[in-house]
Amino acid sequence: MQSSFKLRDNSAVTIVNSLPTQTQLNAFYLRELGEPQNYLSVPKSDEYYDIHLIEDAWNDFEQSLIDTATFPQNYSEFINWYHELHSLHTKEVSSFFNWLANEATLEELGFYIAMEEQVDGRFDDVIALAQLGLTGDMKLALAENYWDEMGLGKEAEMHTVLFNESAKKLSALLDNGVLIPNPPTEALKNGNLLLMYSLRRQYHPRLLGALAILEHTAPYRFSKTVKAMERLNLSEDIIYYHEMHIKIDANHGKQLLQRVLLPLLKHNPEIMKEICIGCLTRYNIAIEYYKSIRISIS
Repeated sequence: MQSSFKLRDNSAVTIVNSLPTQTQLNAFYLRELGEPQNYLSVPKSDEYYDIHLIEDAWNDFEQSLIDTATFPQNYSEFINWYHELHSLHTKEVSSFFNWLANEATLEELGFYIAMEEQVDGRFDDVIALAQLGLTGDMKLALAENYWDEMGLGKEAEMHTVLFNESAKKLSALLDNGVLIPNPPTEALKNGNLLLMYSLRRQYHPRLLGALAILEHTAPYRFSKTVKAMERLNLSEDIIYYHEMHIKIDANHGKQLLQRVLLPLLKHNPEIMKEICIGCLTRYNIAIEYYKSIRISIS
């Protein structure tokens, strides 16, 4: 099949890191996750060729930033490696989140929350897809995570509902709302990575690694966000979603590590590289994402 993309040449890095390409990927993924009544909009088979070329080039680029020689070689080494990455992640984003907690204006906080919608909007679907293929207690660990996302069976407590309500109420406090017709490339990459990993089954181990480090580092980010909201005297109904995730995500991160990643690696050490790539790629993209928000605001 003749492709309209030429991603095997030196322009690949520029293309996959461009706003048009990441926007294209995001639109494609959302069509794949479309509601039942939108079944006619689901991508057709001949559309996947170009998308897969883009995804291959993107993954090649992200892997080029990672030194696989430093990866842990066994189960015991992974535990130390993972905890070191967790600590490094917090250290790398601390400047941004200390600024958010202590200095950001209401408008700047609103911009950050608007960017977070790029990830949070379909996070429940990502967790649902992450469960596929797992068995036993590993599947239960993700199922418990998913049930939390579902508000423990209460529609009003579903996390996507709570987040959307919080973001809407925060936006209403601003003079002109927070209208971002074209999110920065880094924000789209931050959301697209999880969507790609969850929709392409060959990246299942990477998805589990990315989710673990995302959930495990989330309580720090939420605690700083809550501090910013309290400093700005926002109402409890705006703060509630963010405050609840300080404890919830701490548990999710712990469960993903202890009940999913470690059992997988203990019995299937051959997937060590894939899980580590998922952890580090999420780390790299998240760091660039937070930098981009600060640059966009200033």
